[in-house]
Amino acid sequence: MPRRPDVCEIRAALADRLPSRPVGVFYCYVLSRSLAFTVPIYVIFYQSRGLSLAQFGLLEATYTVAVLGFEFPTGYLADRVGRRNGLALANALGAVGAVGYALAHSFPAFLAAVVVRAVGATFSSGASDAWLYELLAAESAEAEFARVSGRARALGLAGQAGAALVGSRAYAVSHLLPWALDAAALIAGVGLLVAAVPSERAEERTATPKANENISEKHEETAESVGDTPDDSDHLSVAAAIAVTRTALARPRLRSFVAVTSLFLGVVSAALLFVQPVGVEVLSIDPARLGGVYAGLTFVSAVAASQTGRVESLVGVSTWFRVAPVLAAAGLLAVAVEPWVALPLFFVLRALAATSRPLADGRINDEIRSRGRASVLSTVSMLRSVAVAPLKLAAGALAVAALPTMLAALGAVLLVGVGLVALVGTRAPDAAETVRQSEANSE
Repeated sequence: MPRRPDVCEIRAALADRLPSRPVGVFYCYVLSRSLAFTVPIYVIFYQSRGLSLAQFGLLEATYTVAVLGFEFPTGYLADRVGRRNGLALANALGAVGAVGYALAHSFPAFLAAVVVRAVGATFSSGASDAWLYELLAAESAEAEFARVSGRARALGLAGQAGAALVGSRAYAVSHLLPWALDAAALIAGVGLLVAAVPSERAEERTATPKANENISEKHEETAESVGDTPDDSDHLSVAAAIAVTRTALARPRLRSFVAVTSLFLGVVSAALLFVQPVGVEVLSIDPARLGGVYAGLTFVSAVAASQTGRVESLVGVSTWFRVAPVLAAAGLLAVAVEPWVALPLFFVLRALAATSRPLADGRINDEIRSRGRASVLSTVSMLRSVAVAPLKLAAGALAVAALPTMLAALGAVLLVGVGLVALVGTRAPDAAETVRQSEANSE
């Protein structure tokens, strides 16, 4: 008979399979931000408080612009207060925003809540990934970053799906209950961070003098081996970063690709904002069943995102972005003729977005040099935000007249825009050499 494993062996096997305590805390934090109980009901909640779809579009556009505007100031503040405190502040502001939504009865009040929540979102952007990397580095497990990050994303998506199901049912009990659940989840994340994660200053105080001496010795050895001058390839001045970004985006192929993907993702994002009003007003879906719709959308996103690598190898990025925008535009235009098409279309759009974003980011990374990569990627992210804000605003204004007409208009904008970019892109000369020459002359 085979030998049965003893208790020690079972514990050792479980220890190998279970995450470490710091990584487990990270998973719980991700879950606290993913449990968005209000996602399937927030638009119809706005309408129940007297807001029009035009005002809803303005709120969404304001959120996008606020995130864009506060990104750099809050990044600086996060560096000052420490990563743990910055992430806790992100959750705290999110909870304040949720309470603000629940108590708001006028457009200015909703606007204030939107700005508060946008500021909170900027405190967490990028900081959570940096925190995870540092946790793994402390365990000499940096190579596990992609795997652990992927598991965290899967956990977040599972949390979103479950919260969507609960949130729609909670809304049927009380219109305020989903917002209370949102705030409770975020506050739980604050408590987790404060209780389980030491602050950077506390870690510094517990460091021994011997460790500080070792660090100083290592710094001295590094300075002797590489010289006192920092590596300019990693630290760009503002002028150099602008020059690198101009040179990269001056290439017609990359410029056209950024324009097409920004327009495509912006239109899809704007269309998906109106799942709730289209479902309730056009398709007569019971609001209590919207949680199931959003859970399905989340599941589709997860499956589509997991197939990104296969799409890249079988279809190719260039072919994908020639077909996907046209497919999305055709579906949006079809809603004007057959409104029932909207429901399956939302699932298609969610799948297209989940696959397209990593494909676009990968292609842009391939097209730019290592030096100044962060500057170019930040610029592309800002361009996407600039593209989506007016689309949200226009979609909200058009939705007041007729929701199917609004979706069809977004499809027309996408189709015409992609066609114009393709037409201009084939005729544009390579401006990169012109930019390089002008920079050389200015020097």
